[in-house]
Amino acid sequence: MHVAYRDDRERKHRLKNGENCRRLYKNTGKKRGGLWWTYVLTLVFKIAVDTTFVYLVYHIYEGYDFPSLIKCEEKPCPNKVDCFIARPTEKRIFTIFMVVTSLACILLSIFEILYLVGKRCCECFTTLHHSRHPMTNTNTLSSAANLMESSTLKVTGKTSPDTPAPSYSVAIS
Repeated sequence: MHVAYRDDRERKHRLKNGENCRRLYKNTGKKRGGLWWTYVLTLVFKIAVDTTFVYLVYHIYEGYDFPSLIKCEEKPCPNKVDCFIARPTEKRIFTIFMVVTSLACILLSIFEILYLVGKRCCECFTTLHHSRHPMTNTNTLSSAANLMESSTLKVTGKTSPDTPAPSYSVAIS
C-alpha cells in the first residue's frame, strides 16, 4: 500500500514539475525513514500482543491443560457440584496449536527485527566506510571515460539533429 502511495506521489510530482525533475525517492519499494520505523514498531506491537495472549492463556487455565471435571461452588449452585467440561482433549489440542503458532510468530518477528536492524547497521557502516575512503585512483575513472568516447558509434555522412527527442508526455499529447 505504501509503495503504491509513493509511486502515485512520484507520478504527480513528475506531472507537476516535468519529466526531468529530481526524484522524490531513490527507490519507492524500499523501506526508508518513517516506513521503516512504522514497520519495526508494528512488529514490536505484534510481539507484545502474542506474548500477552500466551501469558493470559497460561495463567487463566493454570497451564495448558484442561481438566475434564471441575468442582464448582459458584452461584446459583447450592453446594459443591461436579462440572464437566465438554470435549477437553479437543480444547487442549486447539489451545496448544494456538500457543505454538503464537510462539512461532513471536520468534519469526524477533528474527525479522534483528534482520532489519542488522541490515540497517551494515548499510550505515558501509556508507561511513565509503565516506572515509574516497576513490584515490582517478586514472580508472578517466580511462573508463576515454573508453566510452572511443567506442561510441559514429556513423559517417549523417548528422545528429540539433533538437533533442521529445519527452514521453509530450509525444503522447
